[in-house]
Amino acid sequence: MIAEAASLAFETRRPHLTVCESGLEVLGAVEVVDADLLVLDMQTPGLNGLLIISAIRELAPDLPILAVSVKPEEDARAFSHKGVSFARLPSGSEGGAQALVATLAQIGEVSEIGLPSSAGSG
Repeated sequence: MIAEAASLAFETRRPHLTVCESGLEVLGAVEVVDADLLVLDMQTPGLNGLLIISAIRELAPDLPILAVSVKPEEDARAFSHKGVSFARLPSGSEGGAQALVATLAQIGEVSEIGLPSSAGSG
């Protein structure tokens, strides 16, 4: 769902998306891929999401990060203290994808990375 929503949000720019299946893959990609934005599923297998964010801050301190979760118990404050945007998505692919597209658009406007405008945020 997250990769599909990111594709929709970036559709007009035709970006190169790198999809990782585990936390270790994310860390490896951050070291070699020149990225404009990291969209991180907090339920990525292999490493705790906050641990991944801390490691990324060491590897690429200026990389904008959007942490995404469908779990209601995730606390957005834990992410904002690390300078990370957070989106809590509703479960279900359609509503979640729309919420992610809106949040990505908002981050794109703030970070000037050219995402299309959209109303709302997660």
